[in-house]
Amino acid sequence: MSALLEQREQQERLREAAALGDIREVQKLVESGVDVNSQNEVNGWTCLHWACKRNHGQVVSYLLKSGADKEILTTKGEMPVQLTSRREIRKIMGELVLKVRIQNPSLRENDFIEIELDRQELTYQELLRVSCCELGVNPDQVEKIRKLPNTLLRKDKDVARLQDFQELELVLMISENNFLFRNAASTLTERPCYNRRASKLTY
Repeated sequence: MSALLEQREQQERLREAAALGDIREVQKLVESGVDVNSQNEVNGWTCLHWACKRNHGQVVSYLLKSGADKEILTTKGEMPVQLTSRREIRKIMGELVLKVRIQNPSLRENDFIEIELDRQELTYQELLRVSCCELGVNPDQVEKIRKLPNTLLRKDKDVARLQDFQELELVLMISENNFLFRNAASTLTERPCYNRRASKLTY
C-alpha cells in the first residue's frame, strides 16, 4: 500500500515540476521510472497538460520524446495542445495552424480565425470538416477552398503542402441561406471540433 502511495506522490511531483517548468526535476523523475502519462484522479491532467498550460516548451519537447501521449483527455475533454497559448508549442505538438475565414466581399473587415489540424491527418476532407465546424458553416455550402491570394485547394496533396499560418478562404455557393453566415460568429465555441479522435471521446 505504501509503495502505491509513494508512486502516486512521485507522479504528482512530476506534474508539479512540469507545471513549474523545472526541466531538471522532470528529467530526474522520468528517468527514475515515473509514468509520464499518469493522470490526476480529480481532473485527469497529465504532466504534458501542465507543461502546455504553462507554456514550457522545453518541458513539452522532453515529455514528448519520453513517450508522453498527446491524445489523453482531461475530465473536461481537453487535449494538452488545446491548453497552450504559444504557437511554438502547438508546432512542437505536431499541429498545423491555419487562418481561415469565409469569403465575403461586402464586409470591409473580414477576420480570420485560427484552426489547428493534426499533421498526421492533413486531408482535404479534414480541412473542410474542421474549418466548417469552427466557422459554423454546413460543408455542403462550400463551393471551394482558396489559399490566398488566388490558389485553389483541390486534393490532399495541396493540403499537405500548406505552411503554418497560411491564410485560407471558404467560398460558399450563392444562395439565400448564405446571408446566415454573417451570424456564424455567434455559433463559434471554444473548440467544438478540434480533433476527430478527441470529439469521438468527448461527445
